[in-house]
Amino acid sequence: MNHGDIVDASVLRQGEPRRMAAILLHGLCSTPDELRSVETSLGDLGCTVRPMRIAGYSFDPALDVQRATPCMSWIDAIEREIDTLRATHDRVMLVGISAGASLALAAAIRCGARVDALVLMSTTLRFDGWAVPRWRFLLPLALYTPIGRFWKYRERAPYGVKNERVRAWIERELRTRRISSAGSSVIDVGHLREHDRLLRHVRANLPRVVCPHVLALHARQDEVAGVGNLGILARGLGCAVFRSVVLGNSFHMITIDNDRRQVVRETLDFASTVSLGIA
Repeated sequence: MNHGDIVDASVLRQGEPRRMAAILLHGLCSTPDELRSVETSLGDLGCTVRPMRIAGYSFDPALDVQRATPCMSWIDAIEREIDTLRATHDRVMLVGISAGASLALAAAIRCGARVDALVLMSTTLRFDGWAVPRWRFLLPLALYTPIGRFWKYRERAPYGVKNERVRAWIERELRTRRISSAGSSVIDVGHLREHDRLLRHVRANLPRVVCPHVLALHARQDEVAGVGNLGILARGLGCAVFRSVVLGNSFHMITIDNDRRQVVRETLDFASTVSLGIA
């Protein structure tokens, strides 16, 4: 199915006042570039699209040192955007990848019926992918003791990408810019600590997610978070409709990897049905 076969933007307007907005949430200490293909396609579909940059969560190229803010302030920022969009739209959908998926869940926990749908990509509620180092169980020592002052997480191959050409491009970007479409070259302890707190909050409150429709996309070969994370969502969420799609030819960053066209197609199909009230 081609992008143009899904639904024409004029069809969405026929259903007004059912206007839909989509809030895009990128990964930890990264930028909206991670979801650029989804952003463009949702805009073409007729959605109002808001790719968020959140102070203390997103990568800020103006800062030499990235400083994290409390994770609850990240959720506060999303809640404000949800409320702003609900003033002019009947449906609000959150789209998040990696840590952004956890943020989308946290916002749905906070906002309840104000969120109509979620698209969760590479949701990482449990770090159990094939490339996760064995020493990860020691991470709390770095996050919650003074040892962490001497440590930073440095991004390394495969950078969440199976496609070798895209991976080589990411390596070039990281050598020259500190940031790529797959995220920052370095993530400090402050961001990791707040992300850990966010995950603990989300895992403890999954049943409080009551938005009607959830789509979860996950790569079978995800090196960060195993496909079993879909099971955690399916068992824990309180939503009425949960659909999962397992992708066969990507790693963690599914929006820029081999299955990126399928990711866009699945997201557009889901968005069009939610907008028209037939999901």
